[in-house]
Amino acid sequence: MRLVARPRSPRLLVLAAAAAVLSPLTLALPAADAAPQETVVGELVQGYADPGPHEEHAGGGDGDLLSWVQTDDGEAVRVPTEDVAEVDTGATVEVTLGGTVRDEASADGLEPARDVLAAEQVAAAEEPAPAPAVGPVNHRVTVVMLQPRDVARDARTLAEVVAAVDGPVADFWEQQTRGAVTFGVVKSVDWMQATAGCDKPFDLWSQAAERAGWTPGPGNHLLLYLPASAASCSYGLGTIGSSINAGGLSYVRAAATSVIAHEFGHNLGLGHSSEIQCDGTVDSGACQTAAYMDLYDVMGVSWEEIGTLNTVQAAELGVLGGTDAAVVSTATGPADVTLVPVSAGALPPGTRRAVDMVDADGVTHYWLEYRQASGQDAWLGSGRNRYGLQQGVVLRRSGTGSDSSLLLDATPSARADWNRDLAVVLPENTPVRFAGGRFTVTVSSVTAGQAVLRVVPATPTAAVHSLAGGDAGPQGTLVEAETCDAARRCTARYQNARVFWSPTTGGRSVAAPELAVWERESGALGFPTGDRASGLRENGSYQPFEGGGVYTTPATGTHAVTGERYARWAASGWEFGSLGYPVTDAGCGLADGGCYQHFQRGTLMTGPAGTWAVSGGLRDGWFRTGSEAGTLGYPTAAAVCGLRDGGCFQRFEKGALYWTAGTGARAVTGPAGEAWARQGWEGGALGYPVTDTVCGLRDGGCYQHFQGGTVMYSPASGSWALSGALRDGWFRTGSEGGTLGYPTAAAVCGLRGGGCLQRFEGGAVYWSPGTGARAVTGPAGEAWARQGWEGGALGYPVTDTVCGLRDGGCYQHFQGGTVMYSPASGSWALSGALRDGWFRTGSEGGTLGYPTAAAVCGLRDGGCFQRFQRGSLYWSPATGAHPVVGGPVGDRWAALGWEGGLGYPLEPERAVAGGRAQRFQSGTLTWVQATGELRRS
Repeated sequence: MRLVARPRSPRLLVLAAAAAVLSPLTLALPAADAAPQETVVGELVQGYADPGPHEEHAGGGDGDLLSWVQTDDGEAVRVPTEDVAEVDTGATVEVTLGGTVRDEASADGLEPARDVLAAEQVAAAEEPAPAPAVGPVNHRVTVVMLQPRDVARDARTLAEVVAAVDGPVADFWEQQTRGAVTFGVVKSVDWMQATAGCDKPFDLWSQAAERAGWTPGPGNHLLLYLPASAASCSYGLGTIGSSINAGGLSYVRAAATSVIAHEFGHNLGLGHSSEIQCDGTVDSGACQTAAYMDLYDVMGVSWEEIGTLNTVQAAELGVLGGTDAAVVSTATGPADVTLVPVSAGALPPGTRRAVDMVDADGVTHYWLEYRQASGQDAWLGSGRNRYGLQQGVVLRRSGTGSDSSLLLDATPSARADWNRDLAVVLPENTPVRFAGGRFTVTVSSVTAGQAVLRVVPATPTAAVHSLAGGDAGPQGTLVEAETCDAARRCTARYQNARVFWSPTTGGRSVAAPELAVWERESGALGFPTGDRASGLRENGSYQPFEGGGVYTTPATGTHAVTGERYARWAASGWEFGSLGYPVTDAGCGLADGGCYQHFQRGTLMTGPAGTWAVSGGLRDGWFRTGSEAGTLGYPTAAAVCGLRDGGCFQRFEKGALYWTAGTGARAVTGPAGEAWARQGWEGGALGYPVTDTVCGLRDGGCYQHFQGGTVMYSPASGSWALSGALRDGWFRTGSEGGTLGYPTAAAVCGLRGGGCLQRFEGGAVYWSPGTGARAVTGPAGEAWARQGWEGGALGYPVTDTVCGLRDGGCYQHFQGGTVMYSPASGSWALSGALRDGWFRTGSEGGTLGYPTAAAVCGLRDGGCFQRFQRGSLYWSPATGAHPVVGGPVGDRWAALGWEGGLGYPLEPERAVAGGRAQRFQSGTLTWVQATGELRRS
């Protein structure tokens, strides 16, 4: 993530002293000195510079929180803490540095910080694993006695510092963490002189680490003892670890248990224990945070007495036992708790060490514990309690930033008395309200061994209302009392909002404009799971609910998206996806229980096959078909784009829609799609559909036109594609209503001469480049088939079949001849000179009539003949083609041996004076009508 450095501003700083509450001091910050920009990458290391018990110390950065970027080569560049506020401690960060900044910490002796112009977290902090123990020690400490530059050593000895670590410091942390943390010195180095001063603590640590051979790692601690006279150094400084398993760097200017244990607490990941003081209230109104001023706790001010680690800090470390704390919240209701002293050992039955009160935001925790003069807190009942701290039940709150724990004053004073008020325990038999009234605690009795109290959280919705500011807040006053069901799902109505709470969703409120939508669709939406969020695309906002979300923009209004539609919309990218924002509420009650919802660029449809988006040209085309009630029904899958020519398709219950910019959206339904699929869909020869499927044709037929052809269907013939010249030829015959009827097979190409054919109910269409497409139908095709179809002597047809001749006859011309048909004579082919001779006789209307047999060749002298209804036609190369008809002349010629007798005819039979005659190769036959005589001459 890219982080932009925020501008720094002067802040109120607090000075710590052992005997007095801190006083505010305002410092003016000069502008950063100009310097060339520089980019560095390294680990963000943060630490606390802590004051001594009798010092005033300004700290730096964020109160007393200091920040460095430590690069791989060991350089540590100090940066203003607020400039890296969005980066996690221990994370790897890339920062662009500007000039130097003279801030509070530099005024206190540290080197100036470098201004951060931009920062980017490039790797998250790694959680350290528990380090293996060395003997009983799992937190290994290296102690180095070190003199900063120009600072003389003091009388403190190495043995005294080692003894402090191995003795009371180790004992304290082992006891307070129940053995989870055992400190011990594993190496020590006596006084050494550093070349760096207190202004550069990382240089001090670096030189000491090199001298001692120390390396960082889980459970590895480097502790420097600096002379007490090193006034430009902090009383103590410790880096912040990421968990109880971490190691770290620290230095101290005293061997007191309190300061060493305090800095080790920072190494383990703890912040400070401070106090909140408010003007006459526990935690509201005009308040201040008094840094370090939880005087009970080791992470508070460093003084000679160390109390039991408070339960907020123990929970932060994860060492509070599972049964130590009673958890109370709006989910649990009131609780009666018996607390034993927090310093006690084992818990007697029915008692607790603390009360953990979870606020309505689910994040903030309030804690109750009983402080009594026993164990680690025994000093509370002795003269060592020089501040007069009370025994009793104390109240703390979890903290943020520099403070892990915040002590609250249960007997608050007015502002004028803050400096004198160290009394903080809860009084007996007096209800104490805090957290905006969301919790009330009453201590009923306190003895040396236990404190009995009652904790009453506000009702669930009242707690949410209080967290939002109560009656003076945006929700206003109560107008409808809280109601809860058996599952503890509660709601209440206020002037300007409805408040909800459940164990699974927590506390939320819904206000206008989302509230009006919730009231319409409460059953589908359920309870809110988050607050209203703004800043979406197109000035949009949304609020999440159990069943979906409510979205608002100025252009689209406010609409809920729920159930399957919400899941499908989310999968598409929400408002950033292909659909955009909702523009209507959901509408249900469609066929088969369907629902719809319109969005800016599409529609979500819910039907028997689930919820699917239909958008763009596909949606427009689907609407034209009648949407879910039309020919396609509901969508059954998501649209798929990226097809040929930029096309898209989507499947529906009864077919599919295909779209391209050039063809628009067209439906492909029923059997018509089968033939298209066999052709390879849009990638095949047919391409995309250019019309929808159209039915209602003869015999229940349907058709659909495509870029490269047409698909025809009928129940009897099936579904087949037609294209090119074959389709054009079929159209000329009258398509399915003509002589051919519906196609019954796919086109077949690769015939002789590059031809193609396609079969139909009433025949076939043949095509070749030279002849075009011609229909072959009825008996005319039989003679052509006997000739070998296009591969025979006739070749391809050059005309369609033509009927309406004499006696119901038909003919069809082919490349190599003609086929003639009549019901009486059958279907026969004529070709060559025989056909020419027959045409000269007048064809079927002439002397011969229709052919009645196929031509016969191989006669004498290479001749051929063919029979007709009223004679025959004979041909030879020498004589040509001439008819011989039945009658006296023809009969005599036959009796004489046909062409083997008188030879082939040289002319047709003709009329002569008194009779008829016909000339042949070897003579002429003349018939005399009067006598019936036949003369040969």
